[in-house]
Amino acid sequence: MNVRFPRAAYRLILVGALMALLAPGVQSVAAQNGQVIERHPLADSLLAAGLEAFEADRLDEARDLFARIGSETPVNAASSTARVMQAKAAFRTGDFAGVRTILAGFSVDFPGSRYAGSARTLEEQALEAERQKSEPPLQLGVILSLGDDERIPSQQLFNGIRLAVDAHNEDPRNRPVRMIFRDISGAPDRTAQVVAELKKAGADAIIGTLFSERAVAAADQADRDQIVFLAPMATDERVSQGHQYAFQANPTMQARGRAMARFAVNGLRLDSLGVITVADDRGVGERLADGFIQEASDLGAQINLIQLLSSESEWFTLPDTLSADTLRMVNAIYVPMIAGNAPQRAGMILSAFDRFGRSIRLLGNASWHDLPQKAHASRYLMTYSNDFFPDLTSTDYLQFGWAYRDLSGQEAGRLGVSGFDTTSFLLEALSRRDSRTLVDRIRNMSAWEGFGTRIHFNGSNVNQALYFHRYRDDQLSLIR
Repeated sequence: MNVRFPRAAYRLILVGALMALLAPGVQSVAAQNGQVIERHPLADSLLAAGLEAFEADRLDEARDLFARIGSETPVNAASSTARVMQAKAAFRTGDFAGVRTILAGFSVDFPGSRYAGSARTLEEQALEAERQKSEPPLQLGVILSLGDDERIPSQQLFNGIRLAVDAHNEDPRNRPVRMIFRDISGAPDRTAQVVAELKKAGADAIIGTLFSERAVAAADQADRDQIVFLAPMATDERVSQGHQYAFQANPTMQARGRAMARFAVNGLRLDSLGVITVADDRGVGERLADGFIQEASDLGAQINLIQLLSSESEWFTLPDTLSADTLRMVNAIYVPMIAGNAPQRAGMILSAFDRFGRSIRLLGNASWHDLPQKAHASRYLMTYSNDFFPDLTSTDYLQFGWAYRDLSGQEAGRLGVSGFDTTSFLLEALSRRDSRTLVDRIRNMSAWEGFGTRIHFNGSNVNQALYFHRYRDDQLSLIR
């Protein structure tokens, strides 16, 4: 299945600017060597039809229409535009030799043309694309468990991975990618064994695993074999901790706490902070709180309140045990929730602060996302970080959703979107041409925006990029 997602980056020219050449009332343009190149009705008509076909992805038709301007009309105001667009249509179909044939002699035929730079760039891109296509495909190892308890979510993640590979291979500028899939269900040491197998099979990088335990095993072996491993979903700090070749696209709990602290101190200009969370069996709340405290302290903020509640019921008695004087010492309080009946837990927390009789800013984690208590949370300007936020209205996301449904018969959920985003990021890193190792490229790539995920390792092996939302005036909005 071939999938094309026509993102803005794929657009090789702004068609609106070209259409300005056809605007009513424009009779001629200043041409080369001081001549005046006149408009030609047939050329204008063919150019308009060609642009329409190009935009509709009818590339062979567009190429023919643009070519007819050169063969059926004298040199006119549309001639240089048509030549470049003919070459662009050829490029989009993967005819890179044709691009160079079409543009041969362009600078001689159209000296001083405004499209001379575009023509040179396109010729260079065609040469690079030819070189890319002549190289053997990149090998992407994919490891997922097809055991009974993981088969369905693994398939959802794999669907996103596959669509990302298809979209990458659809772009003729890209070096092709071949997937090598391995099932890691079975014995406990199966994951490490498969990573070693993929390294021997020539994989350039490996992506996969749903859960942290398998990701830790993959990370250990990836370091031994010196092959990049990217975990799309695992949040356990052990996956990347102490590893050079293992990366986590899903921020760890400590990374999330640190990101919220950076936003609080640098973005919201808060300098006196507190933390209240509830102990849980997995220590998630404590890790979020630890990351927040460490980062805020490193940035120079004062931490004037730290309280670990032993159970959720202690929210009811908090106003009896926490003095108003202590509250006056903080600008805001970080109150991360652990997933599970978030609306009820949020109600308990907000009601506890109601009893203090004064409004204080609250900060939170992704569990605070899109809750029904918008008016109540707005009283405290509840501001929180969030690791997943797809733009359901964007054209690109909708096209991805249609492609996902065509492939699976189901709507794309978080696993499908995350599989697409993390794979697209990894393929971009693999495809870049520079002298750095893949490890260094991933660590130092600019912030990257996927369909529902932001990725920026910022020199580390853990993704640091999150979304930030705020409840205000009874509304929820994305503020960064």
